[in-house]
This record gives sequence, C-alpha cells and structure tokens, in this order.
Amino acid sequence: MIDHLVFLFYIYFFLFSSIGYGIGFSKIVSKNFINLNLGWYGIIGFFLLSLISLITSFFIKHDFLHNTILHLIGFIFFISYFLKKKNFYELKFSIFLSIILLIGSFVFKNHDDFSYYHLTYALNLTENSFIVGTGNLSHGFRTFSSLFYYHSTLFMPFIEYYLFHIGPFYILYFFNFIIIWKLLADIKLKNLDITFYFSLISLIFVNIVFYRIGEHGTDRSSQILLILIFLQFLQIVPLKEKKPILTELSLMVILVLLAASIKAIYYIYFLLPLIILIKNSLYYNLIDKKNFALLTIIFFSTSLNLITYYLNTGCFLYPAEKTCLLENEWSIPKHEVKNMAIHYEWWAKAGGGPGYSHELEKHEYVKNFVWFDNWIKKHFFNKVLDTLLGTIFLCLVVIISFLSLKKKRKKSYKNRNKIVYLLLFIFFIEWFLNHPSMRYGGFVLLALPFILFSSSIINRFTFSITKISKITIFFIIFSIIIFNIRNIARINKEIDIYGYKPHESPFFYVPKVASKVIIENDKIKIFYPLNNACWDSSTPCSYYSNLKIGSFLWMNMISRKN
Repeated sequence: MIDHLVFLFYIYFFLFSSIGYGIGFSKIVSKNFINLNLGWYGIIGFFLLSLISLITSFFIKHDFLHNTILHLIGFIFFISYFLKKKNFYELKFSIFLSIILLIGSFVFKNHDDFSYYHLTYALNLTENSFIVGTGNLSHGFRTFSSLFYYHSTLFMPFIEYYLFHIGPFYILYFFNFIIIWKLLADIKLKNLDITFYFSLISLIFVNIVFYRIGEHGTDRSSQILLILIFLQFLQIVPLKEKKPILTELSLMVILVLLAASIKAIYYIYFLLPLIILIKNSLYYNLIDKKNFALLTIIFFSTSLNLITYYLNTGCFLYPAEKTCLLENEWSIPKHEVKNMAIHYEWWAKAGGGPGYSHELEKHEYVKNFVWFDNWIKKHFFNKVLDTLLGTIFLCLVVIISFLSLKKKRKKSYKNRNKIVYLLLFIFFIEWFLNHPSMRYGGFVLLALPFILFSSSIINRFTFSITKISKITIFFIIFSIIIFNIRNIARINKEIDIYGYKPHESPFFYVPKVASKVIIENDKIKIFYPLNNACWDSSTPCSYYSNLKIGSFLWMNMISRKN
C-alpha cells in the first residue's frame, strides 16, 4: 500500500511540476503562450526540464537535493498559477483525464533496451556529473536522448528510479489533453475544419496503437510528437495574419526540438517550420526582439544537443561519420562509427533480429535494394501490414460514422493539403531508403496519409453540430476504453508470464545484479556487469574493459586503452 501511495504521489508531483515549468516559461519567454492549455504547458515544461537537466549535468549529479529543488520550483509555479487564475475547471479536467489514463503507467516489463542502457544511462546521471567519452562504455550509451536526462530528474526519496519509464506516459497524456481540449473547443466555437477530423482520428490511432508505455523507449513517444507537428502545420497553412502564425510556428519548433532531442533522426522535420517561414516571408518578424528569448533557447538547445553527442562520441550526430570532425582521446574510431551506421541500417532493413541473421555481409545486404525481398518477408508482413490494415479500418469506421449522418455538401471546398501529401511522401521515401523500421518513424509516416485523406473526405460535408458533438465524444470515450482494455490485457499477461503483483507493488521489474570494479581512480570507479546487463548496477557501468580514466576540463573522461 505504501508503494502505491509513493508511486501516485510522485506521478502527480512530477506531472504538475512539468506543467508548472511550462507555465513559467510561457510567462517569461513569450506572451503569445499565455492562453495555452495545460497540455501545451506540459509539453513545453517537459522540454524545458530536459534542457535544464542537460545543462546541470555538466556540473553536478542529479541527486535527491538537486531534483527536489528543481521540481519544487515547478510545483510552486503550478500552484501559484491556479491560485491567481482561480479557474479550476482546467485543473479538474487534467486530473480526471490523468486518472482515466493512469493504468498505462503501471508497467512490470519494459522494452529490451531498458536493461541494456536506458535505465543505466539515467541512473548514471544521478550518481555522477557528466562524463566525457560515455560512448566508450557501450554502443547504447552513444545515442543521447533527452528522455534519459528528464528521467534522471525523477530520482527522489522512496521512489528512487522506479519512475524512469514515466516520460512516455506524460507525453501520451499531454497529447490526449491537447487533442481533446481542441476537439471540445472547436465544437463549442463551431470551428469544424480538416484539423478537427485529423485530430479526432489521430487521437484514436495513438490511444490504440501506442497504448503500451513500457515499449515506447525513445521511439514511439517521438512519433506522437510528430503527429502534433503535422497538426500544427495543417493549422498554420490557411492562416494569413503574422502574429498567430508566429505563435503556432513557435509551438511547432518546440515540438521538433523535443522530438529531435529524444531521437536525432527527427532533426529532418525542421523542414516543416522552414517551409512556413519561406511561404509567409517571416524572416524579419522572427528576428524581432519579442522573439529573442525563444530564438536563444532554440539555438542553445540545438547546440547543446550536438555538443553532448560530441562529448559522448566525438561525433556531432552519431553514427553519421561525416560529423566526426576531429580525433579526440575519447572519440569512437571512425571505422567503428561507419560499421555501426551500417549495422543500424542493416537492422532497420530486416537484416537480422531475434533468432535470425541474413547470410550476406551487412555492407552488401544494405546496397541496391538487395534487402527488399527479405524486408517484405520479415518486416512488411508483420508490423507494416498490421499498421496499414489497422489504420485503414480505423479510418473507414470514422468516415462511415460521419457520412451516415444527415449531411450537406459544402458549396466551396479548397484543397490546401497537396503540400502536406508531398512532404509526407518525401519523409516516407527518406525513411524507406535509409531506415525502414516502424520504430524509426514508420507508424506515423504510414498512418498520416490515410488519416489526412479520411479527414479531407469528411470535411467536404457539413453536419449538425449536435450530432458531431455526440459522435466526437463517443470516439473520445471509445479510444480511452480501448486504451484501458489493452492495458488491462497487458497487465494480466505480465501477471501470468512474469509473476507481476500489481496489488502488492506498482514498480517495474529490476533483477538483482552483481558487478565488479574494473578500473578506478580517486574520483570515479567504472563497473562491469556480471549478469549480462547493467540494469541498476553502480555506475558508470561498462560492457567493455579496455578503458582508462582521465579528465577533460573539469569533467571526468573515459577513453580506450591503446
């Protein structure tokens, strides 16, 4: 019972702290953000906490004192906001929504990479300040993600690391808040355009497909953010006035920054705000002093992410060999970077997986569509086809539901979506040629064209606002019910297979691990796991032993022995 109270207390403490940081950020940085809803404040606060965590990691470890002070500040921002506003409807809505989604936060088995480096990476930040050359510990530690830095701030008394999986739950929750709030507001204002239907179908898709928080890792949460990015793009395209364009554009840029900081491949989506800038000739407006603070944060965030990659691996964007500009003592050798880039591409193109590996050499397999036939067999007729058929079925259900209502065709209908289809096609081709795995953006890139097309079909008609209200509420409730049913089934499976006892403790599984010290000096010890994976071993935990300890500026440094 005590474990459950601790679990729930910290979930809401960190949730409200994240929202509080979003509120504080919005008041200080941009007046245009003052009237956002709590979902947007949560996304902004999540981004800001990740950034603060990254900055402070260079100087101090994220221990109980650091994290307590950090989150108390956010919580105070949150409380003062509502005491001043004295409008508790939004707070009640946020608590109600969190409660009906809460079952998703109960996880026993996390994804496979969690034991290998996700847990250990964040835990290392709670026990040590930033260590240069962390990528030498294993290839997993080379792929920096802001999600690990956010999770490191959640290390607190009694709960310790048992909420190092909760970041994806918060992102899913903030997504639900933003979308549901928009749907209800649009109905109230009778503002039923294509973004309304796009939002509704996207909500159903996310709650059904991305229900399993323990499997999100750094992949699926980023894709949820991609849906919001495209929604922002759709909302900006028809706008004419510069002020609302700049406000929506600023939110889009924060979404791209957050998605890219979680998974670097999403830096490519900066193409979307760039197109908006060019289309609306907003260069000089963007440089206006009112946007100086926001521009500074954007530049600082991007630069800091690239520097972190560089100090981890010697590459500004690992494993892109061309970004490995200098040979440093801690650098990953360029030939190894190249081999890992090929390995990731080989894996994404179904060259290998649990229980199988293609007979061709990796560098031969990935060339000239040699991989295509095997990818069709191993990948397409599994996750890809399932996602396609599921999305098509979902879209048909929503289309039929709306078109079965009494309707009237709109007299004039302008299709402004051609550029969106073109962009989705460009991103899809880049995905397909380089990393055609569902976890690298595939879910969204496959689903969005169908969601957009279905939305445009429905948007050709006008309906009774009363009937739209009823059918929208039905689908919102339906998506949340499916989310809960699938999570109940997942928890029952974890009870049967893994012996999960959620009535006794809500905490995820961590086995007892043993490790030994392989190298040390008067400042730091490096540990080696004796149980195959680092899990919650003392840190830094390495899978390699040919290491040496040094220093770079004021920081400890790990490099390889010659």
